[in-house]
Amino acid sequence: MHNINKWYKGISSLVIFSVISSFTLTGGAVFADSAAATKFNDVPASHWAQKHITKLALQGIVKGNNGVFKPSDNVSRQEAVTMVIRFMGMEDEVKPDQAVVFSNSFKVNDYFKPYIALAFQKGLLDRSDEFKEAEADQTADWGAKKASREWITKLVVKAIGKESVAAGMASTQVAFSDRSTVSQGYAGYVNAAVSLKLVNGVTADKFEPKGAITRASMATLLSRAESQFPVSFSGQENGILSAKTNVALEVYRQGKSDLKLTLSPDTNVYRFDSDKPLSPEQLTPNTNVMVIADGDKALYVEQLDDSQQVEKLTGTFDRIVPAENKLWVWVKDNPVSVIYDSSVTVKDGSGSVIPVTSLVKDSKVEITRDTYRETPRVQSITVQSAPVNKTGTGTVKNVDTATSSITVTDSASNAEEHLNISPQAVILWQGSILQGGITQIRTGDSLSYEIQDSVVTRITVQQTSAKTIKGEFYSASSDGKTIQYIRDGGTQLDAKFVADTTQVTIEGLTSTALTDLVKGDVLELTLNDQDKVSAIKVVNRKVEYVNGAVIVSYDPELKALVVKNGSKLIPVYLTDDTKIEMNGAVINLFNAAPLLIKDRKITIGYTDDKAVSVQFVYKYTGSVVSINQTSRQLNLMMAGGSSFTIGFDSLAVDALGKTMTISDVKPGDTVTVLLNASQDKAVNLQLHTTKQVEVVSVDVNSKKIQLKNSDQSTADWAASDWSIYNEKEELVTINALAAGQVGNITFVGNQPTSFKKVAVTTGRVAAIAADKVTVANTGGGSIDIPLGSAIMVVKNGVSGTSAAVLQAGDRVEVRKDATDQTLITVNSGIAKTFWKFDSATSLLSVKRSSLADTNFTYKVTSMTKVWQGDTAISLTDLKEGDSITLYINQGELLEIVRKG
Repeated sequence: MHNINKWYKGISSLVIFSVISSFTLTGGAVFADSAAATKFNDVPASHWAQKHITKLALQGIVKGNNGVFKPSDNVSRQEAVTMVIRFMGMEDEVKPDQAVVFSNSFKVNDYFKPYIALAFQKGLLDRSDEFKEAEADQTADWGAKKASREWITKLVVKAIGKESVAAGMASTQVAFSDRSTVSQGYAGYVNAAVSLKLVNGVTADKFEPKGAITRASMATLLSRAESQFPVSFSGQENGILSAKTNVALEVYRQGKSDLKLTLSPDTNVYRFDSDKPLSPEQLTPNTNVMVIADGDKALYVEQLDDSQQVEKLTGTFDRIVPAENKLWVWVKDNPVSVIYDSSVTVKDGSGSVIPVTSLVKDSKVEITRDTYRETPRVQSITVQSAPVNKTGTGTVKNVDTATSSITVTDSASNAEEHLNISPQAVILWQGSILQGGITQIRTGDSLSYEIQDSVVTRITVQQTSAKTIKGEFYSASSDGKTIQYIRDGGTQLDAKFVADTTQVTIEGLTSTALTDLVKGDVLELTLNDQDKVSAIKVVNRKVEYVNGAVIVSYDPELKALVVKNGSKLIPVYLTDDTKIEMNGAVINLFNAAPLLIKDRKITIGYTDDKAVSVQFVYKYTGSVVSINQTSRQLNLMMAGGSSFTIGFDSLAVDALGKTMTISDVKPGDTVTVLLNASQDKAVNLQLHTTKQVEVVSVDVNSKKIQLKNSDQSTADWAASDWSIYNEKEELVTINALAAGQVGNITFVGNQPTSFKKVAVTTGRVAAIAADKVTVANTGGGSIDIPLGSAIMVVKNGVSGTSAAVLQAGDRVEVRKDATDQTLITVNSGIAKTFWKFDSATSLLSVKRSSLADTNFTYKVTSMTKVWQGDTAISLTDLKEGDSITLYINQGELLEIVRKG
């Protein structure tokens, strides 16, 4: 980089031209004169070139005369060359006392001759071209002629060493419409200057290559060229703006001490991408800047880019040592030490400035520090969140076991709050500690909580739908209404009431009950909101099953039974708790003993050496794996996961409402296989069929149900022997059913055996994403329907498996069909014209489309919503003649939507 600190001092006796700055730049006092010289009377702050004129005046490249700059005056060739030589920092190479002789036709003012000679020597000017041009035009001296825009462009492009750019663009067409007036050999220089953003056209379309260039334009061109050709000037520094206030700034200089400068109203402040002056507040800290100063006074400041050389650390504050100006934070589980000084600004969560010593351990902080110092300096510290210590109550909205957190709707403010649960948190319910931590909390639970250092350390469940506890089974009452157990980790007996419908689960055992539990079983008990046991799961044992086991022997005194599974012998003991069934009926061991004869086949379930169940089987239920009609072998997958193979001679098939043969049965079909008397052959196959129906009426006393089929036909059924399940597949009684409910009825052959309620959601499509459809239901909640699984969409009577036909706002009904596939049915609504509403009878009347139209009144319920677009309105807002759409489901008016 060139330097002009050694300006030649022997030129004061020569003539000084107003265009050129010829004073000596030897120190701050000289810059004081320069600063004064920049306040030109004819260059107001609003002048388009004020930034560039000011900078070049402070750098000593241009100067005014008697307080004026004359920005609109033209620049001569000799003046332009002199300015460029000074711009390049070559003033010390000019030899003013050296005799310079040019040809008679090449006339230059004596003062400028050394500059022109140096320009020829440095290759800025081509001697042959310029001499030839001077000789061809003798109307004016070569040096005094006005410098043209194309000539200046070529001179400056050469000065900044971009001739190769010009050469590369010499064959490129000039972008301006007056390109034909550009002299031969100048096109590349014009293109290069425009691409380097040194010059613009006089208009958007014209360059005017032969036009004269003004002093303001010359100053602007050289000022812009400094970005391509950096030159240092006395009093000028480049660095990084490390700190600033309204009255001072600090500049970091690598390898040097920081430069501290004061600001005044006379300080000129600019950005690299604008010619408009700024206030110091608009400067961006930690960016590159150039400053020109007189001692400690900033005269000119320019922000050179927008890249802030800082980094942000987000972590958890740990501790501080004020004596060392040092603090530590945890960043991604790593301790990081941070050095700060008295200038650091610390703000709390509200934005208030606080002392750095007020930081609280475990606060979440964001630290901004520079990246250009060997030891980074902290710029600011922002407290994002401080540790919270409080108590509260609320209702659980969401439980996230993956992050060990819950979302609670606060009882006081009704606002949602995200709570992080400590792994050591104590969770209490009815005075006892619940095992399992956060897994014991359920959506809808009402609870109180205590927070210490931003994590929940104690939760008391006040109301819940269900909770689980563990214990060791001891006994159950003979009426099955109570269960006694030893609480997990304790030694004393505890007792709970058992709900009317309690599901007992033992892995590998079906249709289990309290009587299947044995002393010593480790249980997981689910308690409902009445503190009754609603489900029991045995977690320390499972039942192994053998289908078609052959009896080897039975000792009635020892109650020891030996069976054979293939070549494997299995010895077990029968007890009074062993469940023994004969054709589906339970019998006791005394009556079963005569039947336990050699070679008889049974299905046995056992744990260790104890028989849990024995079935004298004349039928098997499972899923068809294969049917080989050649070898006459039927292979089934049983409910417990075991497989079973049996032969057949001829096999009849019973199916609901149709005639089938064994060829019609497919792998995956669920069937019940009936055996012959000797239990060695299958003789009948009953196909399991499920269809969806609607409950019309329920007679609880006689245990009869009337059901409506999809074809609207009805049938009465005796449900005394049915297994009835709710939507959660929990066993319930017939009392749980009501008219209007939808369910799936399962037939074995032609006989119904079970009924399962199906949840039906009605609402409108709120959003459609690539992976799900969100439906806002009429109750105010919402459900997400995954699109990765199989779905069926019915719209306008057309069925399909794509959700692409759905649109936001569609009214839909969502349910599982008979095959457990999600079914979305679009309710297109009924277009009507509003007539009136009778609030006394809650009847909505619409105008008839004809005399034959009998559907002109509809019952309005408390659940009926009235809308106009997405805005809820009142029924009283409806006027006679309004166009409305009615959405009805299962005879109930769900929504009324007014058009318009």
